[in-house]
Amino acid sequence: MQTLDQNDSARLTAQQRTLSRAWMTLNSFFILFILILSGIGLLLRWTYQVAMRPLPDSATVVVRERAEWVAWRPIGRTIYQGVDDGQLLTVGDSVRAVSSAGYGQVASIRLFEQSQLDLWAGAEVTIEAIRASRWHSGTLEVMLRHVSGYIRYDLQPNATFEQVRFVVAAGDTLITLAPGGSYSIDLRPSARPVLRVDGGNLLEADLAVRTGEAIVEGPAGGRAELRARDRVVIDPSGTPGLVVPARWSLIRDGGFSQFSELEYNSTTLNDPTAPQSQSWKVYAVPALPLQQRGFFRLAEVCRPPMITGCSADERRTAAWFLRSGGQTTSFTTGVKQDFGPDGIGVDISEFRSLRFTIWLRVLNQSLPDTGDRGSECPVMVRLVAKRTSPADPEEQRDFCAFIDKDMVPPRVAEPGMEYYRVREAEWAQISFDLREPSKLSDYRFLLRIQIFAQGHDYDSRVTDVSLIGEQ
Repeated sequence: MQTLDQNDSARLTAQQRTLSRAWMTLNSFFILFILILSGIGLLLRWTYQVAMRPLPDSATVVVRERAEWVAWRPIGRTIYQGVDDGQLLTVGDSVRAVSSAGYGQVASIRLFEQSQLDLWAGAEVTIEAIRASRWHSGTLEVMLRHVSGYIRYDLQPNATFEQVRFVVAAGDTLITLAPGGSYSIDLRPSARPVLRVDGGNLLEADLAVRTGEAIVEGPAGGRAELRARDRVVIDPSGTPGLVVPARWSLIRDGGFSQFSELEYNSTTLNDPTAPQSQSWKVYAVPALPLQQRGFFRLAEVCRPPMITGCSADERRTAAWFLRSGGQTTSFTTGVKQDFGPDGIGVDISEFRSLRFTIWLRVLNQSLPDTGDRGSECPVMVRLVAKRTSPADPEEQRDFCAFIDKDMVPPRVAEPGMEYYRVREAEWAQISFDLREPSKLSDYRFLLRIQIFAQGHDYDSRVTDVSLIGEQ
């Protein structure tokens, strides 16, 4: 009897164990089923949110000047070809404004949502991606590769999409631009050229923000955040420098302190082995005997407007134009500087302001006011420019400073020249914006600047010369 009870108990325990295992198995499968359904749901939700679709024919080319100045490379091709105004672009296409094109905007690329890229001569860009959310209007992604040159990016505010990601790749650096802003990127050879293994030159990027915000992310982890009116230079390694105000200094060595007097004057020699200034070049005309010539020298002066009594850290170097001996014929002594890399000039079409400033001091001039021709000035500034195209003739604007003890206009005035009356032996600052109507308001290209003294006897000094551009 006892044996029977033990068998029944063992059988009941086995049945309960089997039933428990069955329920555990069912519950496990049910939980697995729920997890699979949840995973599928999450996957579908994620796919709905992030799945992107390319937008074909989502950009068009706008030819601003001449069609032959713009070239197009279709995706998968290696040869550039002509492009028509209004031509549709697709992802992978490249557009280039040829280097020999005119000044200012040569072509534009207009995206489907009306954001616009303006290309200057020598600029090239490739469309790497334009895509939007596949099933909703949540996200728009635009990816461009800035290959070379100067391009302005004017982005439309985000009106249709919940989120817009607009990224420009410059080399290995990624630049994210906020919608609704205006930006410029100039990709150019580095000021300190470094040769790559493949023989090419490394490029640096100059990024400026007019309005909006930009984030720079370098390949080595460097990062910079820019706000309106900020600027940063990104070196060839992709590392951003310090964020500074968006201003460009077009004149080099405005304090005449980077070279010696001998190196400045050696620029008059036809001797490439002589150490020479790489900023200002000295010149003198006409050819006269040595005792009748004027000379360029350097002078140690107090920081303007001080004349005497300055400490060592308040001293400056000035360019000194000197001619003496009671001369009776006109002679010009001056310095000049070519703008742009390799002296080819600089495109100024993007600068809304070009503020020129110079400090000058005239200690002596033998001719009354500006002489019999209205152009014999102890300090003269000449700016040489072209108006719209490389084929345009060179034009100049002259600015004359002279001693006038009575502070009255000169007796003889040369047409087109602007005159500034200064006190004898006192420092005077002359400052004006070249975008004023009477100066270079609509000119697009600046070739060089000349600063010189012209007349019989003269003794004049200039320092702190600058030309600051702002977009």
